[in-house]
Amino acid sequence: MNPARFALVALAFSAAAARAQDLCADRPGKGTPACIVNPGAVQIETSLADWSRTDDPGTREDDLLFGDTLVKYGLGKDIELHAAFTAYEHDRLRDAGGVDVARGFGDISLGGRWRALDGGDNGMSVALQPMLTLPIANKAVSQGTWSITVIAPLDVPLSNRWSLNLSPTIAAAADQDGDGRHLAWGGEIGASYQLSDRLTLGGELWAERDDDPAGHQTQASADLTLAWQPGKNWQLDLSSYTGLTAATPDVELVGGVTRRF
Repeated sequence: MNPARFALVALAFSAAAARAQDLCADRPGKGTPACIVNPGAVQIETSLADWSRTDDPGTREDDLLFGDTLVKYGLGKDIELHAAFTAYEHDRLRDAGGVDVARGFGDISLGGRWRALDGGDNGMSVALQPMLTLPIANKAVSQGTWSITVIAPLDVPLSNRWSLNLSPTIAAAADQDGDGRHLAWGGEIGASYQLSDRLTLGGELWAERDDDPAGHQTQASADLTLAWQPGKNWQLDLSSYTGLTAATPDVELVGGVTRRF
């Protein structure tokens, strides 16, 4: 492979999927990269469809998201700004009492990412990403109050084809009743393998501990991702998440696209 072309598609891994370093996409996967969008560039990353199912004794919940979107703007060499929202959510809960449906436009999150250490293609990179979520959605799908999440992503290239990512996370998460906040913490560890100059396979383990006053719970999943970059400004992706605890959706399937302008 031509060395210059290989450099353009070398991946900075995040969240269990590899992302071409030149493109610096947060998707696919649940982790977060330490790379930054090119200064002056606008990048849109969105789920075309995100479906999850949770089966419990006597109940079944299906949650479907369309347009779960992250918009990024490269403010400088090591700083980017973020805005995230869900264009439409449809949640259906079926039990012995019937069917309950909640739907609508989701809350919005604002924040950004600062890269504290840039290791380039061969060294470790570290960043800090705070995000503030504002409850603008209708009551059926909104978390009901503001919350703050801080992620400290770390990318480590292991070889020309292998990369490692860590995404420790801590949050002042919204209470289930929408009146106050509580501690939530966790993170992701993942590895990716570059199958070709355009195609990358990733795998990750993710977990989160949520200390909601209404009931503490731990979620965890084992995830597989696939990313294909048909051009330097495009990426298409697929993800599958398998729940490892009773509080986690049993299965989640996601497909999405990234476009840089």
